[in-house]
Amino acid sequence: MDRHVVAVAMDKVQSFLYDVLQSQIQQKQTNSGTLKQIMGSSRFISEQFYEDIGLVGKNGQFTGQIDEELLKCSGMCVFITSLSEQEILSRMKTLFEMYYMNMSGKLLLKYVCFKLKDVSNNEEYRLEAIHESKNRLRRKGCINSVIEQNQQILFQFQCSPSKASFEFPSSDETRPDVFTDTINALYSEEEGNNDNRFRVAIIKADLDGMGDRFKQIKSYEVYKQVSGLLSEYISVRNLRKKAKRYKEQDSDFRLFPLYVAGDDIFFAVPTSKLLEGVNLCTDILKQINAELKKMNVNSELPLQPLSMSLGIDFTFNREPIRYYYERVQNQLEHAKNQQGVSSIAGVVPSSCVKISINEYVLHRYDLETECVMKPQQHTSGKGKRPEDQFKEAHSDKNQWHHFVAQVKRLQSAMEKGFAAHHFFYGLLQKITDPNILKSQNKYSNAVLYHVIPQYLNNSTLGESELLVIESILKQLMVTKDKGRSGKESELSFKSEQQQRLERYVRLLLLFSDPRFKITQHGDSKLQDRKREYKQKDSNFDVKRVRATVFNKTLRYLYEKNLGGWTKREFRDIFVQKSSYGLYVNSKKPTQIQVYRTLPLSSSMLHRFKKIKENIQIAEMIESANIRSRTEIEALEKQREQEHKAPPGLHFNREIFLRMARSSQMWNSDYVDSLIVFYQLREQLVQFRTSPIYASKQSKSKPG
Repeated sequence: MDRHVVAVAMDKVQSFLYDVLQSQIQQKQTNSGTLKQIMGSSRFISEQFYEDIGLVGKNGQFTGQIDEELLKCSGMCVFITSLSEQEILSRMKTLFEMYYMNMSGKLLLKYVCFKLKDVSNNEEYRLEAIHESKNRLRRKGCINSVIEQNQQILFQFQCSPSKASFEFPSSDETRPDVFTDTINALYSEEEGNNDNRFRVAIIKADLDGMGDRFKQIKSYEVYKQVSGLLSEYISVRNLRKKAKRYKEQDSDFRLFPLYVAGDDIFFAVPTSKLLEGVNLCTDILKQINAELKKMNVNSELPLQPLSMSLGIDFTFNREPIRYYYERVQNQLEHAKNQQGVSSIAGVVPSSCVKISINEYVLHRYDLETECVMKPQQHTSGKGKRPEDQFKEAHSDKNQWHHFVAQVKRLQSAMEKGFAAHHFFYGLLQKITDPNILKSQNKYSNAVLYHVIPQYLNNSTLGESELLVIESILKQLMVTKDKGRSGKESELSFKSEQQQRLERYVRLLLLFSDPRFKITQHGDSKLQDRKREYKQKDSNFDVKRVRATVFNKTLRYLYEKNLGGWTKREFRDIFVQKSSYGLYVNSKKPTQIQVYRTLPLSSSMLHRFKKIKENIQIAEMIESANIRSRTEIEALEKQREQEHKAPPGLHFNREIFLRMARSSQMWNSDYVDSLIVFYQLREQLVQFRTSPIYASKQSKSKPG
């Protein structure tokens, strides 16, 4: 007797779930049965489907006729039966009709069957049968064949269904003690004063590249185990278990599940519980990877850890799902399209999660060392530790814990008086102004002028402000290979960096709104995570902040806006790079790099923008610089002997007038660059004498 392989899969699953969500959330927002219907739809795909086939229970179409189950994953199954092809197609037609009628055509079944090769207990063939089943289900001929077999029901007029919608079977997972029964129940008086209209965070998660991962598996048993892991951990039951644990740790935690099926997780939380929502998804990924690690112990072809992409969107509780569903799906796709982190120097990123908010992607991952190696063994890394090599290779990746720490710092600074909304909105206006966007000089001048520190004498606000500025400037950094000296980051204002900066500013502007404040009330068992964020990002490194906020900014202005190949001689009139020897507890002096400038006040520089006559400008500069060249040169020698910084520059009136007349360099943009350079240099001097610098310098790490 011939035996057949039968493969069955649900088609239009996403459309089906979307329709259930749309009808239940939009039309029955206050109905207590909302949660039951939504969770029932997920359970239907992940569990009821197998009962209807006959893989589970006693009332399915193939109950008692299944010789062997090959695969069972969300919305799909493959099995072997001894039934004839005619009998298989007859039973599948009955099942198709039941689904089509009950779901009003919103859910279709695709199915194929083919003869089983006469090979007994052959593991390779079982895996081959699964791959062949998936290939046949994907072919266009499959759906054409299904339509032909079921054309009578598909192409005849149907009576309106007697019920408004299909009633899904209930289960323990829908109990509202863990999940809220509607989105409206996510409201909290502590987070808003209008229970009819408030903000919620929508999170959609998806495992990366599962199709390719399954293709790489060469063992049927491993294939089946991995499928079982996904079914177990990406399920309504596991989501409820996780949500219950978070609820026990934090009585304010609330979650409204939208659906959990296949490798998708989709739910809503209050905006204040965004961190817990991301943590929950990460916990599920860690569960799966922990099980994969156990499987790898006796495996000849170990499986690499899985990664996950998250899309996050914010919406009002009353907004129709069709709007935020598309937005959060776009965020998810943006995260999936971004390159993840790879293994470097034996360091493997485990449980890597890519998180997209406002198309700004953040990475969250743990590190595992594949093999213990001494630093000198890593010749390519020039003696660096593996972890340091990994971090350096992925320094361009924005990290989730840094962002979380930045948001918490920002919100803390706002409580102390920092006008964050005004600061970010003002910067956003500048970087989106068409007149500023048309020139890199204008753009860089506008950004760098806006981020000049204002609170250096305030030890409370000053530190927070500098860290905010540092995070902004990091969006404009690119890593350049400096040859033997290694890699170094420097400022760039090209379109890619401009786009990244705008997304980041919009993101911080969003979280500067009190309605998006991140809180963790009563979560005593989550203190470890809070300490983890604090330990990783609380250190105010003086040298790091000084390098980013002052040194690299001044260098960019000096080399690009004021210098360049055609401006160097003109720049030397106002600014020159120099150095002097300083003895610091050693017999050999340390060379200190400094900028010598022409003594000019900020008010005078601003007046230059209104004056069109170069002679008048030259006279104003001369009036402020009364020392002769001879006096300046004598002072240079004196300070060199005293190991002090050199004096300011001498103004050469003739060179200034000649170059100003013969070129177009002396314009408002060039003056703006001088204004920013001079003010930032003054702030650097102030920073070195500030209470922030004094209190942190001794604690800072080597730069």
